[in-house]
Amino acid sequence: MRGYADDVALAIAREKIVNEVFNAKNVVMIQCVGARSEERPNCARICCGQAIKNALKIKETSPKTEVYILYKDMRTYGFKEDYYREAAQKGVLFVNYEDERKPRVLDENGKLKVTFWEPVINEEVEIEPDLVVLSVATIPNSDNKRVAELLKVPLTKDGFFLEAHMKLRPVDFATEGVFLCGMAHSPKYIDESIAQACAAAARATTILSKLTLEMEGIVANVNEDLCSGCRICEYLCPYSAIEMKEKDGKPIAHVIEALCKGCGVCGTACPTKAIIMGHFTTEEILAQVKAALVEVQA
Repeated sequence: MRGYADDVALAIAREKIVNEVFNAKNVVMIQCVGARSEERPNCARICCGQAIKNALKIKETSPKTEVYILYKDMRTYGFKEDYYREAAQKGVLFVNYEDERKPRVLDENGKLKVTFWEPVINEEVEIEPDLVVLSVATIPNSDNKRVAELLKVPLTKDGFFLEAHMKLRPVDFATEGVFLCGMAHSPKYIDESIAQACAAAARATTILSKLTLEMEGIVANVNEDLCSGCRICEYLCPYSAIEMKEKDGKPIAHVIEALCKGCGVCGTACPTKAIIMGHFTTEEILAQVKAALVEVQA
C-alpha cells in the first residue's frame, strides 16, 4: 500500500504537472483504466474525486485550459459532490463512455490524439491534448495472500483483507488480536484510512488496557488417550488454536484455549473422535435430540 514517501512524491509530481499545464490548451483525463472490468471488477474509488481535484487546480492555474474527464460513472460521493458541481460550473467537460466504446489514445508523429464517442451529440470526437491523464485500477498488495496465510485471516475475492463483520466488527478479524485498516481493507481516501486506523488503535487499546481477558466458554478439549497425532486438526483450525506437543514419545494435539473460538472444525474432522467441544459433547447433543423427539411425540 502507498506510504508517506509515496504521497510526497505524488504531490511533487502533481505540482510539476500543474506548472506544465500553464502551456497546455487541452487536458484529457480517462477514468477506470483497467478497473471495473471482468479482470478487475472493483472500483478504484479514489480516482473520481482526485480527477476533479486536479481539474479544479488546473482551472484555477490556467482558466483557458480545456479539461475533459471521460468516465464510466462519476462516483464523487458525500461532500465531494460539491466539487463535481463546481468543476462543471467552471467549464470542466464530463463525457460518459461505455466498455463497448472505450476512448482511444494514439501517438501520431509525436502528437497525442484521443478519440471518443460523445453520447449527447451522438458523434465521435477527436481531440489533440497536451496531456493525457489515466486513472488506473487500485490493486491489492501482491503479498496479501502470503500474509493472510501467515495470520490465518481471510481475503475478499478481489484480494483485499476481509473484516469479521462489516457493521459489528469493522476493524476486527475473526482471528483475535489482529486488526485491519487502510487500503489493505479496500480502496479509500486518506481521511477514511485515518478514521479506520484510529478505530483499529482503539480496539487494540481495549485489549491492552485490561489486566485479564474473559475467554470463550465453549472451547475444544482433546482426549489424549484417543489422539493419534495425525495433525488434521492443527492444519484445519482457522484460528491456529491447536498445536502438537510431545507426550510419551508421540505427538498429541493440544488446544490453546485463549485462541479457540469453539467453531467445531477440529471435532468434526478428527478421525478418532478425540476432540470434543465444551458444552457440546455427543451425550449432550443426543440428550437434546431425545428431548425434542419426546416433545414432538407428546
